[in-house]
Amino acid sequence: MSAPETPLDCARRVLSAVPPLMQEIRAEMRNAAPAGLSVPQFRVLVYAGNHPGASVSDIAAHLGVTLPTASVAVDRLVRQGLLQAPLTPDNRRRRSIELTAAGTRAVSHALASTTDAFAQRLADLKPQDLALVRQALVLLERQLAPRAPGADA
Repeated sequence: MSAPETPLDCARRVLSAVPPLMQEIRAEMRNAAPAGLSVPQFRVLVYAGNHPGASVSDIAAHLGVTLPTASVAVDRLVRQGLLQAPLTPDNRRRRSIELTAAGTRAVSHALASTTDAFAQRLADLKPQDLALVRQALVLLERQLAPRAPGADA
């Protein structure tokens, strides 16, 4: 019988497993992204889909780029009809970024295609192993979920 896992052992395993998983997910998303979009532009679309009403500053922080760089990416996506970025009524310097119907379709298509490709990678697992993977991910999601303010008090 092997020694029980410690939180440190588990953290090491997660940190070693996640990068190759993310690399594969990103590669599949890039393959399914609309032609002519750069990876950062596609990341803007995905972020906007997950954070409706985000600002250009939010997008810059997410991408790790300057505000002008994010603004250029947003402007290009607006011109392509994938984003809308009207000025907000309460602050005419802030734009509220949202996907258009075409942007939503592009992100949905890429997500569905990526999900299908990833499902194919898992197809050889036995049902009980799939259940274990799912259970582990549910536990991890639950543990890493943001805590409500005052929850630790």
